[in-house]
Amino acid sequence: MKHTAYVTAEIGLTTAIPTYSGGLGVLAGDHVKAAADAGLPLVAVTLFYKLGYGKQSIDAQDQQHLDFPRCEPGDVLESTGVTVTLPLEGENVRIRAWRYSVKGRHGHVVPVYFLDSDVEGNSPVWRPVSNLLYGGDNLNRLRQEAILGIGGYEVLKALGYKDLSAHLNEGHTAFFAAALLRDAGTVKACKQRVHFTTHTPVPAGYDRFEPAEVRRVVGHWLPDEVITMGLQDGHLNMAWLAAALAGSINGVSRINAQVAQTLFPKGTKVEPLTNGVHLHTWVAPEMAALYDHFVPLWRDHPEHLTAVQHVPGGDFDVARRRAKRELLEYANGATQLGFDLDVLTLGFARRAAPYKRATLMFRDLPRLIALGKGKLQILFAGKAHQNDGEGRQLVHELVRLSHELRGELRVGFLENYNMWLGKKLTAGVDVWLNNPVRPLEACGTSGMKAVLNGVPNLSILDGWWAEGCRDGVNGWAVGQDWDNRDDDRDANALYESLEKHVLPLYYEDKDGWRNMQMQAVATAPAFSAQRMVMEYSRKYYQRSK
Repeated sequence: MKHTAYVTAEIGLTTAIPTYSGGLGVLAGDHVKAAADAGLPLVAVTLFYKLGYGKQSIDAQDQQHLDFPRCEPGDVLESTGVTVTLPLEGENVRIRAWRYSVKGRHGHVVPVYFLDSDVEGNSPVWRPVSNLLYGGDNLNRLRQEAILGIGGYEVLKALGYKDLSAHLNEGHTAFFAAALLRDAGTVKACKQRVHFTTHTPVPAGYDRFEPAEVRRVVGHWLPDEVITMGLQDGHLNMAWLAAALAGSINGVSRINAQVAQTLFPKGTKVEPLTNGVHLHTWVAPEMAALYDHFVPLWRDHPEHLTAVQHVPGGDFDVARRRAKRELLEYANGATQLGFDLDVLTLGFARRAAPYKRATLMFRDLPRLIALGKGKLQILFAGKAHQNDGEGRQLVHELVRLSHELRGELRVGFLENYNMWLGKKLTAGVDVWLNNPVRPLEACGTSGMKAVLNGVPNLSILDGWWAEGCRDGVNGWAVGQDWDNRDDDRDANALYESLEKHVLPLYYEDKDGWRNMQMQAVATAPAFSAQRMVMEYSRKYYQRSK
């Protein structure tokens, strides 16, 4: 059987394996799980980061700190017994492969292979290369991508996979296609076997390396004519190299594809294929039990969730309230802020990046307090990369506000955002908030997890919400489809939505509120990972067979 190698620099499979930082990695995990459910001949390749992305804590000065507890692969993964040796940077570098088996609902297994260079015999340069997710300098990033791409291809060959095709998840993985090219023989043959997914909406998000460093580290694998294919302004742009070696390219939402189209050389075609979430991973136990009882075929046929309107209102309300209680009990234990089960609760949780505008809600504090006092409470979570000063400042500001507003507005910041906490939040809040600078949100899959659990979105029309929003029916649009940044305008639109639509519906129209929650659930099937992987298979994987 011919397999498609899904190659990704990070993957979120479980909280126990610290190999993800945010949406890109969690999306990769959902992709693999849905492929296992669907029985697709997929095999995944990634790196094992013993120190992960960092365990977040907040100190007495409201500053983020990251600790890096060590996780040994043997504690969470199965050894394959396979080690390959690669000539890299004038050394023979040994790469060891570990396996995690993702078992689908009907027994099909998709193996995920984690690569590790912390192997006896490797030099002090190469042993720690893959210890830290997105850690080290640009040269370390180059070495990581060499292990992932070239090492990943050679490991799969050593494991017996033959005539592979590839799905490259973001430009970090371009060296896998370069390694495949050596065996394919021609660029045309390589393109027939490679598909590339780009997420990044800004040029600064692409990895760029000096050609001289590339030749020094991976010159054995990348002749100059291949390096030239990815050159941009004298640097090797890894996304451009991936695009040059791929027969097809997609962005992860309609808007993202339009934006990405402008970031590649003329003639490059970027198609839209919107992300989805693995429903069985992200549904709250309370909501899963409700669906299992009233919509029993939903797990294999997500479209049946559109029949949620026929669920008795009382049963629906009980399940939603249980999910909210679970979250608020955790939040109160963590913050001691007395979050109230009967107060409208907004949730905002994502990687602490400036363009996501976590603090937009507080732009006009007097107005927010006037409309929200006693009626609104907000839960935040998010983690900034240790070298991201702006992101760390955002976290600091959110924590400071949570203290400053005590007695006026309940605002809580929950430490150490991870998959477990993400599931609690997307299932337990009343409304999911997202206010990025449009069009910089690649997709925004957390909002998909929210609707699955009956949580309407209150969001800027960017990413998936521009496709899924039925304003006033399954959630609300914040403003219009504005593509220029104006924080005052957008904050005003957010306040108006809360004041005129969200708060009145929640407090004054119980039946109308429940109907909106049910309409949110009915949105979920179109944004499932099941739909996503079958679309990839039909459009791209089957093409390469």
